Amino acid sequence: MGPAVHDSADNAATVLQGRDEIFDAILGLDADTMRELILGFQSSGGTDLVVADVLIPVLRRVGDMWASGQLSVLHEHHASRIIRSVMADFRRPAIRSQVQTPVVMSCPPGELHDLPSHLFSLMLLERGLTPVVLGADTPWKATAAAVRSCSAKACVLSGMKPAGLRHRSAVVKLLAHSAPVLVAGPLGDRTSIPGVSALSADWRVAGDQVLAAATELPIPIDVGAS
Repeated sequence: MGPAVHDSADNAATVLQGRDEIFDAILGLDADTMRELILGFQSSGGTDLVVADVLIPVLRRVGDMWASGQLSVLHEHHASRIIRSVMADFRRPAIRSQVQTPVVMSCPPGELHDLPSHLFSLMLLERGLTPVVLGADTPWKATAAAVRSCSAKACVLSGMKPAGLRHRSAVVKLLAHSAPVLVAGPLGDRTSIPGVSALSADWRVAGDQVLAAATELPIPIDVGAS
C-alpha cells in the first residue's frame, strides 16, 4: 500500500518518488496502481500530505503537459476520474458532534475545473469542518442559497479567472455579509472586496485560514444574489 511517510525532511525523496510513480501510472492508464499509490500515501501520511504534496503537484504536471501538447486529454481525464473515485475512500467515519460547521464551496459561473475544490474539501473535513461542495460553473444564486440554507460559517470560491470575481464584486460583497468569503486560486488575485480574503497558495495554510474564518460566527443576514 505504499511506503510509510512521516513528518520529516528525510521523506521528501519518498514523496517525490511517489509523485513520479503516480505520474507513470497516469501515462500507462494504470488505474489499479494509481489507486494503490494514492491510498497508500493517504494511509501512511494523511490527507494533507496526499493532497497538498502528492496529488496537486501531479495534477499541475499533467495540466501543464496537456496544455503544451505533450499529453492528450485522455490522460488528463483518466487521472481526474481515478482521483475522484478514490476520494470517497478518504472519508473516514467521523464522530458526529452536536455542532456542525458547514462551509460552502463552489466554482463561480464559467469555472469548469472543480477537482481542486473537491480535494481541498477533504483537507477541510480533516479539520473538523463540514464542506458542502457545489461543484463547477455554479450560479451565484445557487451559492447564495446554499450559504443561507445550511447556515454556512464560511464560503470558499475557487477558479482561474480573476475577472469573473471583479465583474461580480457587488454580488460577492453581499455574499460576504452572510458568511466570510475566501477565494482560492487565480480567482482571488488582487481581491479588494470588503469581507473577501484571498487564500494562501500553501494548501495547508489555506486550510487553516478557512478553519479560522469558519469558527468565527458571521452576521446572519440575507443574500440577494442575481
